[in-house]
Amino acid sequence: MKHPIVQTLLAGGTSTILHILLFLLLIFSFDMPTDIRQFGQPEVEIVQATVVDEDLVLEEMARLQEAEEKKREAEEQRQQKLDEQLEKTQQELARKEQEFMDMQERAKLDAEKLKQETELEQQRLKELEQQRIEQEEARKQAELERQKAEQAKQQAEAERKAAEEAKRQAEAERIAAEQAREEAEAKRKAEEEAKHKAEEEAKRKAEEEAKRKAAEEAKRKAEEDARRQAEADLQRQLEAEQAEREGRRVRGVVDEYSQIIQQRVKRFWNKPANADRGLEVTLRIRTLPGGDVGEVTIVKSSGNAIFDRSAESAVYKSSPLPLPSDAKAAAEFKSFNFVFRPE
Repeated sequence: MKHPIVQTLLAGGTSTILHILLFLLLIFSFDMPTDIRQFGQPEVEIVQATVVDEDLVLEEMARLQEAEEKKREAEEQRQQKLDEQLEKTQQELARKEQEFMDMQERAKLDAEKLKQETELEQQRLKELEQQRIEQEEARKQAELERQKAEQAKQQAEAERKAAEEAKRQAEAERIAAEQAREEAEAKRKAEEEAKHKAEEEAKRKAEEEAKRKAAEEAKRKAEEDARRQAEADLQRQLEAEQAEREGRRVRGVVDEYSQIIQQRVKRFWNKPANADRGLEVTLRIRTLPGGDVGEVTIVKSSGNAIFDRSAESAVYKSSPLPLPSDAKAAAEFKSFNFVFRPE
């Protein structure tokens, strides 16, 4: 890249060379008359020739100066293009550098994310290993319990055999004591009778206790059923009250927007010349999503066809109609009856 001072010096050097050339030509032209007069030519013709040569020199100098100026301008334009290209290159390098820095930042974030995921995976593996160890311990404990149960079973079997042996011995003793039993039969019968009476009394008391418990259970069940029924009735009452409150709220929003729509339609209504005061017409309006009017039909005429058409036209002109943001209230305006009372 050439410095502007260097360009100035080059342009000035060219001008200096042209001036030197002009000076030499002038000197040469001033020397010409002496040589010419030696050959006996008139002085006037020599002066005219000198003038002609100076004009040619000036024209040539002007042409050279113009060419040099064009060359300088071309050089400046080329240099300007080089500067612009250099600036674009620098901007592209800056953009590439920024992209590289962004890539480094993303790589850093990805590395941190991978590190976190690795740590989480290692933690999960540790937890799974801990669970495996706990399950193995539980299995060993269950095996130990099974072994203990098996030992208890074997011990019970041994005790059963010992009991059978004792039973056989007791049978022998029973046979030996049969005679003693016969002697005690009378006493036993008396005791049996007493025992029978005691069992009958116990049975009667048990039946009375069972009846009492059954009555208490029936009473408890009846009270539980009554409580459940009361809770169900209360829940239905609460739901009905909630539905009523919700209905009042929705009706309030519908009434509010009905008034807003009434005022909007009035703004777009052009009163017919023959419309009497107190006229009203009921229209069925079907709206599209966003409040646009899809269809308007006359449900109950006012008796004045021109008035009815003017109301219908006003509704179309009012599109889109203002609709509430509440979904339940907005659903009421998908297709609704609209009573138009302009006055």
